[in-house]
Amino acid sequence: METDPWLERWRERIGAQAMTPEILELGCGEGRDTRFLLSAGFDRVTALDISEQALAECRKLPGSPRCLLHDLREPLPFADGTYEVVLASLCLHYFSWDITGAAMQEIWRVLKRGGLLLCRVNSTRDVHYGAAGHAELGHHYYRVGEKQKRFFDRTDIETLFDPSWRRLAVQELEIDRYAKPKTVWEVVLTKG
Repeated sequence: METDPWLERWRERIGAQAMTPEILELGCGEGRDTRFLLSAGFDRVTALDISEQALAECRKLPGSPRCLLHDLREPLPFADGTYEVVLASLCLHYFSWDITGAAMQEIWRVLKRGGLLLCRVNSTRDVHYGAAGHAELGHHYYRVGEKQKRFFDRTDIETLFDPSWRRLAVQELEIDRYAKPKTVWEVVLTKG
């Protein structure tokens, strides 16, 4: 049975952002993390995904999150400083370095000053899910089956999350989310 209680560890910090924080979840899929946020009382959630099928499942969740179809390779359709919290769990690692950097600039743009970013990306130690034995397209960027996946080491993390962010936590850890253990970087920051 899977256990991936990562947002539970950050529940109090999310709640400290505002009385009722506006939360943007990128790459929500069918709503695994959306479900947690809603059940924790965070009812102002906007969930984005590239899959209409996944969003159809997410829309069924109690609490009726606002669900929008969106490709993270495109600018986010929100005004500057709209959100107190942005959640990006396992969705920023499908792109070239330039597109990943552009996505991070968009996250920075839509976060309010002092806003919270909770992010998880693939680690270069994530050998069960593509970090070894695949055609390399670029630095730590591979073709894994039909998908392109990026994997991050500490230097990549330091580069992507530059000093303009205030770091609350940066850790490489193993999670129990899929059939085999998955190694990720969990990065939690505030906008400086």
